[in-house]
Amino acid sequence: MSRRRFLDRTHRQRDRQRRSTGGFNPGAMIRLAGFGAALMVGVAVYIGFARQGETIYDGRWGVLQRLITPLFLGFNALDLIVLLLAGLVAWRIWLRMQKTR
Repeated sequence: MSRRRFLDRTHRQRDRQRRSTGGFNPGAMIRLAGFGAALMVGVAVYIGFARQGETIYDGRWGVLQRLITPLFLGFNALDLIVLLLAGLVAWRIWLRMQKTR
C-alpha cells in the first residue's frame, strides 16, 4: 500500500471518529450533574456548620426566606427556579439530539 493511500485512509477514519464523538455525550452530562449535586451538598453543609446556633433566617442568609414563601398556586420561587432550570437543560439536550441527525 502506498503512503498516500494510507494517509488518506487514516485521515478519513479520524474525520469519522471526530464526527461520531462530537454529538451528545451522556457521560459528560452525568458527571456535570454529579458535580452540581456535590457542590450543593457542600454549600448546605457549610451553612449548617457555620451557623450552628442560628436558623437559616437569622443573619445574612435571611434573604433566602423569600425563596420559600408561596407565590403562585402554592409554588414558591425555589420551585419555579428549579422547574425553569430543568426545562432549560431538557431543551438543550433536545437541541443537541436534533443536530446529530
